[in-house]
Amino acid sequence: MAASLSRIPPQTIAADRTCFMALQSLSDYAPQNPIYSIAAIQQREISLAQAAQTISRLLEALDQARKQENELAHLFHETMLGARQQVISQYGADSAVVEIIGLKRKSDRKRPAQRKATT
Repeated sequence: MAASLSRIPPQTIAADRTCFMALQSLSDYAPQNPIYSIAAIQQREISLAQAAQTISRLLEALDQARKQENELAHLFHETMLGARQQVISQYGADSAVVEIIGLKRKSDRKRPAQRKATT
């Protein structure tokens, strides 16, 4: 096994599968080491396929969880926007409570300055 466990490119795995199919067609293949037997290689290929299916299912579940989180975040944000409007309507736009919820009081807003006309 390699010292580094970096991800092997899909093209390399595809080439390995092609090689394995060719190896299966050899009727007189009899390795000295049983690790390299057809049955052992087949079991590892099955394990690899199962791991890939597991990753695929988990990625799909992650995608669904992200969508749900996004929908809930939008719902929460819309609710908070409505709550801010409720505070303004209940206490008034110039109330100190408006500052408590993170908004500016109406009296704290800078009034637009009059522009001088250029001639």
